[in-house]
Amino acid sequence: MKKTMENQFITSDFYTAVFLLAKEYKLIGINKSDPRRFRFVFEDQEDRTKLLEGFFNGKTKVEPRKFANAIKELKSHMYSDAL
Repeated sequence: MKKTMENQFITSDFYTAVFLLAKEYKLIGINKSDPRRFRFVFEDQEDRTKLLEGFFNGKTKVEPRKFANAIKELKSHMYSDAL
């Protein structure tokens, strides 16, 4: 994971991207230039650091249905040219 421009956050971790989608972060695009690794580009928000700390420490919650829907949505974006 890394932060780029002031208003963007990029991660290549699929489940981090799914979690952010489930938490209603805006997916700006997917960098597909490396065929072995997608890079998910999100509009960054101030609470992202704390939110991801909670995710990796198992101290945050997300509605299961939102998480499942976010998986489907992200996979759809990964294998289409929609974004």
